[in-house]
Amino acid sequence: MDRIISVMIIEDSALMRRELIRIIDSDQGCQVVGSAVDAEEGLDKISRFNPDVVTLDINLPGMDGLTCLQHIMLTLPRPCIVISAYTGDDSLETFEALELGAIDFVQKPSGEISRDIERKAGEICRKIKAAAIANLGTIKPHQTGAAVTKSQAWPGSKEVPTGIVVIGVSTGGPRTLMQIIPLLPEKIGVPVIIAQHMPPKFTASFANRLDQYSQITVKEAEDNESVLNNVVYVAPGGYNLKIVKKGQGVYTNLQTPPEGQITTPSVEETLASALDVFAQKTVGVILTGMGNDGLNGMIRLAELGGETIAESKDTAVIYGMPKEVVDKKAAKKTVPSNEMARAILVSIKKALKG
Repeated sequence: MDRIISVMIIEDSALMRRELIRIIDSDQGCQVVGSAVDAEEGLDKISRFNPDVVTLDINLPGMDGLTCLQHIMLTLPRPCIVISAYTGDDSLETFEALELGAIDFVQKPSGEISRDIERKAGEICRKIKAAAIANLGTIKPHQTGAAVTKSQAWPGSKEVPTGIVVIGVSTGGPRTLMQIIPLLPEKIGVPVIIAQHMPPKFTASFANRLDQYSQITVKEAEDNESVLNNVVYVAPGGYNLKIVKKGQGVYTNLQTPPEGQITTPSVEETLASALDVFAQKTVGVILTGMGNDGLNGMIRLAELGGETIAESKDTAVIYGMPKEVVDKKAAKKTVPSNEMARAILVSIKKALKG
């Protein structure tokens, strides 16, 4: 994007507004066109200034940030980034915001008044730029279905897996995954690994939320954990998750990412390790997100004749990671998110027969 991205800030703290303006304006690709102390002022200024991207806090005086976000998406739809102070206890609000239509979120590093917000400067500007090229047609509130009661406490099969599904996803992923994982049946015959770019602490809450609405069991992966069929493992934020074969079993191996790795968990690391163990009986899936994380693994899997799926441009919030796979002819099929669950099940059957 060559033009300057215009940004509106909705934040009740004068200090935080000042710091966010300084951070965003210091990036040559972005410019703050207005700021507001509450939701009502923010909605008025969005209407007047028509910014490309809105950043907003959740904890606002009067109308809260979630209600403000609903108003934006219904009356003035545009990409929104939530910048707020979350803890493990209230990160439910994070996922509610994403389901209401927010593109992404940034956690304030030390509470609502984070004097050290400069630590997040690169992340803030990077996510604003990603949001600015989002497919606005996909940015709609997502209604979750009813919570699911599992038929048994732990359905993981004792049989050693002979195949695996690896899903790589970044910006726009939580809402997209909520459209896919709940449609998978309780027993699919293989384990599923999700490498979703997400900070530490949030992946456990996200896994629990997915599990609540899914027939299949979903959990955050732990280190040196036995990988079982019929379980979805969400790679924990702050680590790269690798799949390793030990004896007759298959296990997780969590590794601290190397210095300089911008996004974790790494799709590339997870997919490469799965290929080392399962080869062409791996199903690779790349969903919405910026960049090309997972591309090399998808190329390798395609060369082995394995099942490779990329999300289609029609539904990808950010058609970056899927486009890289498609452009390199490493996607056997491109599928919209609403058909992805069925496509994964078909590919599992093909992979296990291979």
